[in-house]
Amino acid sequence: MNLQAMRFSVVGTFEKSSSKNVAILFAAMICTIIPLDISQLSFALIGALAYGLLQAFSPRPAKTVCQLEAERERTFAPRASPPRRAPCNGSPHRPRKPPAPVQAPRLVVKPEVFKPSSMPVSAPKFASSGWEDEVTELVSQLAPGAAEDQAIQLLVAHVKTSIQAFFPQVEITGFAHGSLTCGKAFGVAVPEVDIVANINPNELMWKLKQNARNGQNVDQSKLQKSAVRICTDRLVAHAGLKFRRSGFRGDEPRVTLLVPIKLGFFTEAFPVDFSINSVTPFYTQALLTECGQIDLRAKSLILLVKRWAKDRGICHAAKGHLAPYLWSLLAMYFMQVGVEEEGPLLPTLDGFKISSNLISSSSKQAGGSSPPPSRKNTGSDDGSKLSVGQLFGKFLHFYDKCFDQKGEVISIRSGQRAPPGLSLPLHVVVSEDGKTHVAPTIEDPFKANSNLGARMNSVSLARFHEELSRANQLYVRGDSLAELLTPWAPEAQDAPEKSSGSSPGEQDS
Repeated sequence: MNLQAMRFSVVGTFEKSSSKNVAILFAAMICTIIPLDISQLSFALIGALAYGLLQAFSPRPAKTVCQLEAERERTFAPRASPPRRAPCNGSPHRPRKPPAPVQAPRLVVKPEVFKPSSMPVSAPKFASSGWEDEVTELVSQLAPGAAEDQAIQLLVAHVKTSIQAFFPQVEITGFAHGSLTCGKAFGVAVPEVDIVANINPNELMWKLKQNARNGQNVDQSKLQKSAVRICTDRLVAHAGLKFRRSGFRGDEPRVTLLVPIKLGFFTEAFPVDFSINSVTPFYTQALLTECGQIDLRAKSLILLVKRWAKDRGICHAAKGHLAPYLWSLLAMYFMQVGVEEEGPLLPTLDGFKISSNLISSSSKQAGGSSPPPSRKNTGSDDGSKLSVGQLFGKFLHFYDKCFDQKGEVISIRSGQRAPPGLSLPLHVVVSEDGKTHVAPTIEDPFKANSNLGARMNSVSLARFHEELSRANQLYVRGDSLAELLTPWAPEAQDAPEKSSGSSPGEQDS
């Protein structure tokens, strides 16, 4: 009772003091107003009304991006619900069970459908006959020549002039990984040319008005995609290039553009992949160049493998297939471990003068150091060496019959047949019938604990084995190279009435 009386006393005292303060304030206002005459009071009232009207009709300053984001967060932020009270009967409150986790919808991969084309791609024709002669003839056409190099240099200057208007400090680099005239099947979908724009990330943030401090809380992926879109708009609107498709699902967003004949760079229109701050084109070019310096057959085999994969439709990364860069790694790994007659044709990655400097320190620590495999001495005359055609046949046999897909990792860094390390994740693919399959484990030689084969799906994995088996059977049977390189197309199934007018190599991703 004493506590309750004390509480009433304090509340009463507070209410009395508050009323007293209000009375004093009212009396002070009366004392201020009484000495004024009617004219002064009217002027004060008119001034107050004018100030209110000015405040009501004056334009308010525009809200900044930060203020808009803050209001949006306050609007859509979930309100904290008040704690539930216990039942009146004194029984303890039973907490509700948490909702069951919602599983992400399963990605359904649709097989490719046949689309009739007004300009179908036919199988290559050779002037020579016989497997070895046809391979020699084709290999001589796959490498880029002086005309391709000149066209790329002109294109690089043209692209730089267009992008410099928005990014003054941009640096453009162009790579031609193959001839621009050889190969039409899936040519637009899988270009042989890479155009890379190197832009300072700070300049990217400043130009794109990203609200960040020292690069924190910035989604680099979205930043890069926005920059690619801006540059693509300029290249299409001001540089005369034509947009074909975008590929933003990978780690390095890029777009495919077509360089028309009217620009005068080359005698034929050719596609290019445009990206910003990408490193894969540099890796591809460095490895291909050094393979040619170590053994010319190695470069020829890589070009031949990529041409076969492109013609047979298993080189389009947007469909879940292995990209051309990954087919290069498969060919290099085979030349390290799969040529029993001569021994390793290529050393481990440590034996590459240029590419070994691109290995990150984390990759070196994860992989350790292994001595380069010793090469068997089988004689110095060229007659004892395998030809490019023979190496291609052994490449097909190795991955069709010998390669252990579940227990072996494709690693050009180690150059040895071994199971994948515990830190390298496996990629398990679930087919439509519910069965699980392990996709090829391809170690990224320049990034530790990264599986480059993790983008394959059930359709691309099935096509991978199907094409290897078909090519190996054709080679063993002694069929021609033209038969092996016949462009692939999906089987015709209830073809639509209206033709899309696109060849297999021109289908959008």
